[in-house]
This record gives sequence, structure tokens and C-alpha cells, in this order.
Amino acid sequence: MPILSADCVHEILKYVEDDTKTVHSCVLINRMWCETSVPFLWRNPWKVNIPYSKRKVSIALFMSLFSCLEKDIKRFFYECNIHPFDLSKHGFFSEALFQYPKYSRSLDLKKLSTIIGHQFSNEDHKVLVNQEILKMILLKSRSIKKIIMLGIEAPYPLSNCLWADDSLSQLVELQCDCDDALFYYGLARHCRNIEKLDVICGADNLGLTSLIALQSSLKSLRCEAYDNLHEFGKALSKYQSTSLLELEIFEGKCIPIEFFSSFVNLKRLKIGYIEDICDPKDLHALEYTILPNLEFLSADIELPRLNILTRLISSTIGNLTHIFLGSYIPDNATQHIEPYHQTISKHCPNLNYVSTFFYEGNENSTFGLEELIRSCNKLRGIIFNSLSANSSGFDLFNMVRRFAPSTLSDIKIVGNCGLQSCYLEWFLESWRSRLPLSLSISEDVYELSEKLERVKNKFLEVGVLRNYEVLDYLRDFESD
Repeated sequence: MPILSADCVHEILKYVEDDTKTVHSCVLINRMWCETSVPFLWRNPWKVNIPYSKRKVSIALFMSLFSCLEKDIKRFFYECNIHPFDLSKHGFFSEALFQYPKYSRSLDLKKLSTIIGHQFSNEDHKVLVNQEILKMILLKSRSIKKIIMLGIEAPYPLSNCLWADDSLSQLVELQCDCDDALFYYGLARHCRNIEKLDVICGADNLGLTSLIALQSSLKSLRCEAYDNLHEFGKALSKYQSTSLLELEIFEGKCIPIEFFSSFVNLKRLKIGYIEDICDPKDLHALEYTILPNLEFLSADIELPRLNILTRLISSTIGNLTHIFLGSYIPDNATQHIEPYHQTISKHCPNLNYVSTFFYEGNENSTFGLEELIRSCNKLRGIIFNSLSANSSGFDLFNMVRRFAPSTLSDIKIVGNCGLQSCYLEWFLESWRSRLPLSLSISEDVYELSEKLERVKNKFLEVGVLRNYEVLDYLRDFESD
């Protein structure tokens, strides 16, 4: 077998580290877990695409990791009667043929624990081996870019390693659900270049706040919390206001809305609350928030007034490509629908995906929906929220057939309305020369509709329909 120098191997991995198909053998770089194939890591590190069961995958990965431990650690384990699965004494002390940890860029501690868990039944042994392998990886890899620490009851204090400053200084992405302030304080000593942060926490955490304050340029934040993270939001506003480009918040109050207006360069905003927002202070803050550079807006949120989001959309400079309003339709939405549609027509020429409203049977107005479909000529997907229980689908299908741009290929119809199969068939017949269509309807629409199965099957067979689905809940387009 040809021998490659360490420098040569590093250059190869450097250029393919993000290509999971090319580097199935470099499991530590990408996933530390292979779903369908794994190399003989302990024999031939370059042979790939060998099918294994997940348990055999786990054994192979563990043997590769274990072989990279120092001899004194292996001997300590052996003397303490800590024996990995199916390793003889000779194999126990064998040298690694390839130092995977040296080239690792990504580390998932949950998957590492799973791999080790397949080798030992004793909980103390699992903890000890986990810590030693983790320390070994941190020692040998000096440029870890991503760490995932989700679903771990007691995360290992990474910053306690003597060489943590070298191994963690290049960290750019952290996913963590830890509430231990000391853990974050420790990371703050070494990490200054985190650009993407995904955290789940129960309440304000001063350690996490310190980590936020010390980053040079945080670009993306996803946060789930069950309390109002006021100090966390204040740190974001003070230290990361101009660098933050993506913000996703879920559950409870999380980051107070009063801080949103400071994120002047924000391009992506995704809000998902379980609790109603009824505090007048929150509503007032959102109503006067200006985010001119916004490109992606997803607000699955029970707002009492649609005009709040309409005003936010009007503050943008034409870069919006995605607007998702979720499944909740306010009781008093009708009076605000037309201004909402008109604002989108005027301010969103580059729109690809949008949530809209329709009321079939109103002879006087389409609430500006027709103009929206006409003017947004880059639309790829539309969600139609029905406000009419007596709908048959004709007016809606006719409007789409006549005015939809050639780029449209995804339609979702939700709400309390029914569709007649004859109108759906008529509509799909007219769609034959266009892009194959993905059509989704909610369970309510399906239950109130005349039987659609025959029409669905007919147009799936000829390729007019790319996909047909009955939704139990409304999904955003990005999850399709």
C-alpha cells in the first residue's frame, strides 16, 4: 500500500472535508457516524463503501479512535480491567495506522458517547473512556471547527485540557444544550471566533452571556429558551449588533423583541413562540423594528395584528425572498389582508416563497392577491390560507392558472375550505406544459373536499404532479 506523508494527507483532507461522499473514511471530520458504509479503519483507511450494520460501524469507529490513544492510557485501562469489545491484548496495544484525530474538524459528543456505549456496559468505564478519547482528540487536533454537545447530561469541561487554547481557538460553530454557566465561562477563555451558535437553555446564563460578549463576529444564532433572556439579549445588542446576520428564536419569550431593532444587518429572522405575545411592550417594539436588509422572514407566531408584520416587510429594501406566517390566522385578520398583499407587491420584487390569504366568493375584491401573483414574477412557492368555508377552488385555481409566473412549482392550500375534484382536474390539465407541481393541502381541506384521489393519481402518473401530500400541520417550504 502506498505511503502518504502527513502533509500530503492534510492537503487532501483540507480540500474535501465538506464533501461527505468523498470522505466516508474520514468520519471524524464530518459526522463520526456512517449510516450505510464504513471503511476497515484499522486495516485500510482508504477503502470505502463497505456495508455494515450500525453496531459494526460503531465498533469500527471505536477501534479506530481507541488505537490512537497513548500506550500508557491503554495499559491503564487494561490493568483496570476495562476491555473494549472483541479486542485481544495484542490488538489492545496496537498502533494506529492512520491518525484520524489529527485531521478532525467536527466533533459530536453525543455520537462519541453512543460509539463508546456499544463497547462497555459499566457506566464508570464509559465515562472514563469517553473522557480519555475526548482529551486525545483535543490534543491531536489543533483546528476543530465545529462541536455538537446536545443530549449530554454532564458535558465534559473542554476548557480544562492544558492544550484547549490550541484546539478550541479555531472553533466557529457550537451546538449546545448546557445550563452550566461554568462550562460557558471555560469556553469563553479560549473561543473568540464562533460565528454560528445554537443553544438551548432554561434561563439567563451569565457564562453564556460572557461567551457572546467575547466573540469577534457572531453571524448566526439559534436559541430555544423557556424564560426571558434579557441579559443574553443585551449582550447580543451591545457586542454583536452589526455582525449578526441570522436569528432564530423558539419557545417562551427567549430574546426580548426590544433588542431586534439593533440587529441592523439581519438577513434571516425566524420566530416561533408557543406562548401568545400579548405584552403591549413587545408588540410596540416589533411594530417599530426596522430591518432593511431582511431576506428571510418566518413568523409562526400568534400576533393579534397582521399589520405589525406588514410594517416590518415595508421597512425592507427589496431583498426579501421568503415570507412564512405559519398556521395561525388571527380573528381580525381580514381588515389587514389587503395592505399585507399590497405591501408585498410593492416591496418584494425578488420573492420566491410567500404566505397569502384568499376569500373565494367575494365579488368585490381579491384582497390584492391577484396583484401580488402578477408582480412577484420569481415565485416558486405559495401558501394559500383560506378564509372561506364555502370555497370550491375555482376562483383560486383560475387566478393561479392565469397569473402565476412560470417559476411556480409548489402550492400549499390550508384552512377551512373544500375543493371540488372537477376544478382541480381542470387546473392540472392546464398545468401540463409547466414545471411539475408539488401540491399540499391541509387535513381540514382534505376532509371538506370532494374525493380527490382519482385526480391525484392520474396526474402523478403522467408527471404533472411531482408530489401530492395531505398535511397534518403546516410546514415551511424550507422543510420540504
